[in-house]
Amino acid sequence: MGLTRVKEPGQLSTVRLMELVGAHEIRIMLGGISKQRVYVITSHRNFPEPVADLMQGKVWRKADVQAWIREHRPELAGE
Repeated sequence: MGLTRVKEPGQLSTVRLMELVGAHEIRIMLGGISKQRVYVITSHRNFPEPVADLMQGKVWRKADVQAWIREHRPELAGE
């Protein structure tokens, strides 16, 4: 996914956007599991590291979570 931004007239650049997900989105990606189960899974050492820990909670790169799901929960990879 990209966003085109005009730097100067006649000059375009592409800025890559990072899609982020929080615990709620991860719950959905994992088939609607409980908040407690999301905490257990995201705390495990084989789960991707969050890219930030905000006041509202941790956030992960969506691509990292999707890759983890493909490897560890392949039955959910299509969701």
